[in-house]
Amino acid sequence: MKSRKAVVLVPIFMILALSVSARVKAFSAGPRLAIASLEHSFGTVKPGTPLSYTFKIKNEGQSDLEIKSVSPSCGCTTSNFDKVVAPGKEGTITLAVEKTEAYKGDVVKTATVVTNDPDKQQFVLTLKAFFAAD
Repeated sequence: MKSRKAVVLVPIFMILALSVSARVKAFSAGPRLAIASLEHSFGTVKPGTPLSYTFKIKNEGQSDLEIKSVSPSCGCTTSNFDKVVAPGKEGTITLAVEKTEAYKGDVVKTATVVTNDPDKQQFVLTLKAFFAAD
């Protein structure tokens, strides 16, 4: 009786293992974006201080990572980014706010990023600062 169960179960386990292996291979064949943090805080700054931060990204996948767009939430924030990051290479996304003279207190600026990574097709980067007068 035990050998009959083994005869039936072994092929089932082999089919499952092959299915999982094929999915893992397909997953790793595409682009895979890695980023240390989606947020940067400048801490306390004086009004009028320009803000600029570069987020470093890495493509840990097997095909080109495409940054399709970086869309800041307001017109006061600009972006500059690498459109394509080759497998195993690093790229950057820079967000900047140049004119901050009128800012007071907590300020949060965001940008939505769209990529061809199936697991990170869209995500939000955030800049934070607290503007305090002398």
